[in-house]
Amino acid sequence: MGSQWIALLTGLLLWSIWQGAKKVDDKLPAETKVPRTRQVLTIDGVLNEPAWRRAPSLLLQDIKGRKAPATTAKLLWDDKNLYIAFDCADTDIWATKKQRDDFLWEEEVVEVFIDPDGDGRNYYEFQVNPLGTQIDLLIPDAIEGVKDAKRNAQWNCKGWRSAVKVQGTVNQRDDTDEGWTVEMAIPLTELVPPSSPLFPRRDVVWRLNLYRIDRPKGQEKDPLLLAWSPCQRWFHEPEHFGRVRFTE
Repeated sequence: MGSQWIALLTGLLLWSIWQGAKKVDDKLPAETKVPRTRQVLTIDGVLNEPAWRRAPSLLLQDIKGRKAPATTAKLLWDDKNLYIAFDCADTDIWATKKQRDDFLWEEEVVEVFIDPDGDGRNYYEFQVNPLGTQIDLLIPDAIEGVKDAKRNAQWNCKGWRSAVKVQGTVNQRDDTDEGWTVEMAIPLTELVPPSSPLFPRRDVVWRLNLYRIDRPKGQEKDPLLLAWSPCQRWFHEPEHFGRVRFTE
């Protein structure tokens, strides 16, 4: 075999290895910083406090690579709470579930999964739909532990607050809406004991992910599944949760 062929084959081999590594890199957990706020936030679904402007804007994308409505999230913290905001473009906002701990993932919803110690077990799940309905769950693990949703939903996060602001009309399917925003405050002591080295302070790192399920008209059975940190098959992949670093 001539030297030119050897060089060509070597180049193709290196290119293939690089492409494989690139695909792996594309799936690495996302990372961000969570700024501390000293401003009192009003949990009303309106993201107009100056503190929110300091927080990085995190883009959520469909896990299958499909075109999806613009969706961003932001994170803040203080001595008492982790704050989460979602901004969801949506031309057709709908939801029917109104009871606490209804299975909101069956419709349109935003979700937060939090695993402070990053071990993939006993992680927390919070969801809010466009009607402001909440569900909170404690997931034992991402394999067998996700199967008993009723049991997991028996856990309740004391003091969890959320609010929704809709730019449009919920459940009026024949008009064109603009979107909806969500604001949450989750008490830190419900997630980690104050004595724990994982209790938020400067440079502490948690694992979490941010999600949205959007079901456009005519696509209710094949929803768009949006995530901040890329996942492969579904949302319960704690190994792909993003890394968030608390900062001052």
